Amino acid sequence: MSARLDENLHKAYEHFQQDHDALRDALMAWLPGQTTWRQQHRLTMRLRPLTGGSIMNSRITRIAIAAAVVLAVLIGLHYLGGSPVETSVAWADVLAGMDAAQTVTFAFESENQYENDEYWWGKGTIRIQGPYRRKDGTDGHRYGDGPTHEDPVISIMDLSRQNRFILLYPKRKMAYYAPDHGFNDALMTYDGLQKDFRDGTEESLGTAQIDGRDTVCFRVSTGDKVITIWANPETALPLRIERIAQKGTDKTILRDIAFDTEFGDDLFDMTPPKDYCVMNLATDKFTIPFELTEDHLIGALATSAKSLGGRFPTAFKGGRPGKETIDRTIAESKRAAPVEGGTDSLLGIAFVKRLPEGSDYRYVGEGVRLGDATRAVCWYKPQGSETYRVVYGDLSVREVEPKDLPPIPWLAEQK
Repeated sequence: MSARLDENLHKAYEHFQQDHDALRDALMAWLPGQTTWRQQHRLTMRLRPLTGGSIMNSRITRIAIAAAVVLAVLIGLHYLGGSPVETSVAWADVLAGMDAAQTVTFAFESENQYENDEYWWGKGTIRIQGPYRRKDGTDGHRYGDGPTHEDPVISIMDLSRQNRFILLYPKRKMAYYAPDHGFNDALMTYDGLQKDFRDGTEESLGTAQIDGRDTVCFRVSTGDKVITIWANPETALPLRIERIAQKGTDKTILRDIAFDTEFGDDLFDMTPPKDYCVMNLATDKFTIPFELTEDHLIGALATSAKSLGGRFPTAFKGGRPGKETIDRTIAESKRAAPVEGGTDSLLGIAFVKRLPEGSDYRYVGEGVRLGDATRAVCWYKPQGSETYRVVYGDLSVREVEPKDLPPIPWLAEQK
C-alpha cells in the first residue's frame, strides 16, 4: 500500500503543478462546508487523468490528493495566487502606514519630455524626515539631439522655514541658496503622491509580483496621472510606486522604499562648504571665497568657446545689442556641449560685474574663432590705468592705447 500511495501522491502533486484551478478546487474540497456537490463533481472530472477512472471512489487516491493539498499549503500556496494575508490589505491600511512613518527613504528616477524638445531627468536617493527633504543623485538635460549635460547634485529643503532650500553641485563647488520660498519638484514628489492618494479614485488590482516580491497592487487615477502602488502584504507599506502623467511624457518611479530608518543629525544641514561659491537666489548676491582675477575671465571665455565648438559666444556680459542677440544666445545655450570648468563662465561674468566704474568693458567676440590671434574678443581698462587690457582669440592679453583699440563691429556697420 505504501508504494501505491507514494505513486499516487506523486501523480497528484504533478497534476496540481499543471492545473492550478484543480489545486484550488481540491483545497476548497479539503475545507469542511466550503464546497457544493457540483464543485466536488468538477474536481472529480479534473482529477480523472490521475488514474483514468472514477478516482474519488478510490480511498488510496483520496489520501494522495489530500496529502498533495497539504503539501501545497506547506510550501506556501504560491499556485493559488498568494496568501490569505494579502487579500486583507485595504487601501486605508496603506495610507495609515504611510502617515504613521517618521522617516521615508527611496530610490528616485524621473523623466520629463517637453513640447519644445527639452528632455530632463533625475535619479538618486531621497530621504524625508518631518519638514526636511534631501536628494543625493544626478540631474541631467538635453535639447533635441544636442549634447547631454549631467551633474552630481545634492538638494535639501526645510518646509518649516518658508521652504528654505539649497542646491549643491560638488563637482563644480557651486551652491544655489534660497533663504525662503525655494522649491524643487523632485523633493516634493512624495508629498504630491500622498495628496493624490486621497482623491478617492483608488482601485485594488489584487496580488502581483514586483522586483521578485509578492505584493498587493493598487491604482490611483487623478487628472492626467495614473499611479500604480505595490505594497507589502504584511506591513501594507508601499514597496514601489510608479507615476505616469502628461500622456506618458512625465514618468516617475519610487523603488526600494523604506520607512522609519534612522538618519544622522547633520543629514539636513544646509550650511554650504567653505570652499563653495554661493549664489543667493533671493538677493542675486554671488559669494566667492577667493579673489577674482583676469585669469578667471580668460578661463570663462575659453570654456564658452570650447562648449560651442571653438567659436566665442554671441554675447558674454555684453555684445551686440538687440533681440537677435538674445535669441542667438538662447540658441547657443541649448547646443553648448558640456566641458570641464562648468563654473568658469559664472566666475568670468562675476569678474566683469565687479570691475570698477570707468573700466569701459566691451565684448566683441561674436564669430571669433578660438586661437585667432588677430581678432579681439573683449577689453577693459584697469582702475588707474591709461591703457586697456585686450583679450584676443588665442587668449593672449595685450596692453593697448585707447586710440589703437579695434573698431566695435556694430558701430562700424552703422557708418
